[in-house]
Amino acid sequence: MSYRIGIIGCGTMGRSHVRTYDAIERADVVANVDMVADAASAFANEHGTTAYTDHEAMLAEEELDVVSVCTWHSTHAELTIAACEAGVSGVILEKPMATNMGETRDILDAAERNDVALIVSHQRRHDPVHEETRAAIQDGAIGQPQLVRVGYRNGLLNWGTHLIDMARYVLGDPAPAWVSGHVERRTDRYERELAIEDNCTGTVAFEDGSRLIVEMDVPDPDVTDTRLQFYGNRGVCELALGSTATVTSIDGTRELAPEGDRGNRHAMTEEFFDLLDGERTDHRCLGNHAAPTMEIMMGLYESARTRQLVEFPLRTRANPLALLIEEELPPEYPGGYDIRLPYKSIRD
Repeated sequence: MSYRIGIIGCGTMGRSHVRTYDAIERADVVANVDMVADAASAFANEHGTTAYTDHEAMLAEEELDVVSVCTWHSTHAELTIAACEAGVSGVILEKPMATNMGETRDILDAAERNDVALIVSHQRRHDPVHEETRAAIQDGAIGQPQLVRVGYRNGLLNWGTHLIDMARYVLGDPAPAWVSGHVERRTDRYERELAIEDNCTGTVAFEDGSRLIVEMDVPDPDVTDTRLQFYGNRGVCELALGSTATVTSIDGTRELAPEGDRGNRHAMTEEFFDLLDGERTDHRCLGNHAAPTMEIMMGLYESARTRQLVEFPLRTRANPLALLIEEELPPEYPGGYDIRLPYKSIRD
């Protein structure tokens, strides 16, 4: 079966999605929409699709089977829910899934209510080295996993979503039990027009007893690259995201560097079409697998806002960082800037 595809958002991610679809026989990209008319037209001219500037018009007129939502975070909920209610069979949603838990739950409800297969683009779950690392740890390569350390820069909802999701994937997707977090926001910092923190640290406890340490944008040389460190009671595994993993245990040291195509978005999308075709009943990037990552991030914000340990499920529907900024956290150094747009850093 060939699926009729519509792309919402004609920027970098929309173009990435259409390149993936073009390489898959079951996919036929027929329409695209962007609120910027020139962007929509340029995309359509390049890919032979029909251009729209209104997503509701595209959904009403094109009889689409699948929609890719490739817009900025703040529009994810509205557009994904609209696609679900328009009668599509599946939606591929860019990460982060949403901007708060209210939106996350509304998205999941809309997908379930309309029998829509919803996946979130945590495509790194399909990278060969990540798959092999997960298999090794699940097979006991480091014994019982006890602690994971992750960290990088550019905001919790930006890179944090990759790292937290990958930690959960390698550990076998354990459910989070509670979090305790700290947030600093002395500057008026944004990412894709969404207020973000200057730095964030925290501890996540999973129901299986393991712990996750999150360190985003802290002044520590150890978090200047995308490495995840897994500590077990019989060894350690260090995973360089998308590259190699090194396992050091009482049995010695070995490197995991599997051969294979690193085009993980392609593998994710092929698995998605297998789900739609009824060839499988699960997908490693389903919305239900992505929602705990959102809940962890919002839980870290909520812990900083309430100055308390936060247990799950998280009851706060709004974005706790936005509430914190509104309630008591005006920037010490005003002057808004967006890390996705050219700017002169205040540090200069």
